[in-house]
Amino acid sequence: MTAFGTVEKAVEAMKNGAYDFLVKPFSLNVLETAVNAALMDRQPILKRENVSTNDSGMFQSAVTTRVGLKKISERFFTKNARMIEIIDNLKRVATSKATVLIQGESGTGKELIARMIHEFSPRVERIFVAINCAAMPDTLLESELFGHEKGAFTGAVARQIGKFELSNNGTILLDEISEMSLTMQTKLLRVLQECEIYRVGGIKPIPLNIRVIATTNRDLYSYMKAGHFREDLYYRLNVIPITMPPL
Repeated sequence: MTAFGTVEKAVEAMKNGAYDFLVKPFSLNVLETAVNAALMDRQPILKRENVSTNDSGMFQSAVTTRVGLKKISERFFTKNARMIEIIDNLKRVATSKATVLIQGESGTGKELIARMIHEFSPRVERIFVAINCAAMPDTLLESELFGHEKGAFTGAVARQIGKFELSNNGTILLDEISEMSLTMQTKLLRVLQECEIYRVGGIKPIPLNIRVIATTNRDLYSYMKAGHFREDLYYRLNVIPITMPPL
């Protein structure tokens, strides 16, 4: 169960064996259904372990109580009509190479949707890399994204591979893209236009084949019109827009 700012932890929890992912607020009925579904999923394991499961009605209730609740994946359920529409379109979105811009409040599952796009895509066997653009200053963000050569700046004692290069042939998630400075926005725009990068201090171009997904908790169009975000970058990112329903 998660609310604000814990989507990444929830996704990691599911990868480590958690059955379901619930975004607050949710009703007790939704919680009961998720618990029952998890129990039903575990029933064969319980039988193999010779654990008594005489109350078969408990498992049956997982089916009968799932009224109006759509199973999105083995770990994701929702009643929200807008969310169901988003998920229904994800497989079509995933087959495209176009950039995706996911907008919505904090805690609405933007990163989860980004990961699902990757998992549905032909790049699923490749790496998924996420980076929070709001978590570091420009100099550090540039090095994290582009990497750097040994001696490129004070403290660069060895070559570092950046997130763009690391995610080559896979998917990169640029979380909270609206918090990126105008200077960094210009550098990102060039990456999207040229499909190549230079490490900081490097002279050799590195070609890229990556799927770029960006997220923001702002209305990025309004933010762009106010002069805080590059218009050309906005349209480069907003090829496939997804707006998450509010909590």
